Amino acid sequence: MLDSCLVRQCAPTLAGVKVGSLFCLEIADGVLLCNVLARWNRALNPKGVFAQVVAEKRGRSFIYVYRYSALESLKESQEIKSFLKGFGYGSFDVESMLKNFQRRMNVSVCFPHEVGIFLGYPLEDVRDFIVHGGKNYKQIGCWKVYHDVSNCMHISEVYKKCKKVLCDQFEQGVTLERLTVAS
Repeated sequence: MLDSCLVRQCAPTLAGVKVGSLFCLEIADGVLLCNVLARWNRALNPKGVFAQVVAEKRGRSFIYVYRYSALESLKESQEIKSFLKGFGYGSFDVESMLKNFQRRMNVSVCFPHEVGIFLGYPLEDVRDFIVHGGKNYKQIGCWKVYHDVSNCMHISEVYKKCKKVLCDQFEQGVTLERLTVAS
């Protein structure tokens, strides 16, 4: 059941078309959660995909599943680095970014605004979400879109297809290792 949740929530990341995915699990047993994450990482790490808890709130664990190389490539953008600096990010190696993201996840009431960057949303939409307080968007796809609606709708369709294909394959017995595209 937990594996199917991972596939359902993270299909575009597993398929290699998304930087990362974030979802929550309600598992009271910390040992069970550690074992699940260890098993997922054994299966996914060789493909360049990693899973970790980034926050625990009200009995729920927020799991971030990401492609290391895609997250690493974020630091190549001066605009993204400048944006993240505004939220207290100082170092841009993957481990430092994840530590800051984890810290911000744990202190934020909901989600820190930069979560969109870690999920692969366009920077201009993340910025305008903040400026407009989540209002005045042009379209809602996988995120609130303020700029390129047609591109967002295309990406949303790609994500839906990934989810359908991977969930169907998983139900037919294809393993996590085989479902996950290597970086």
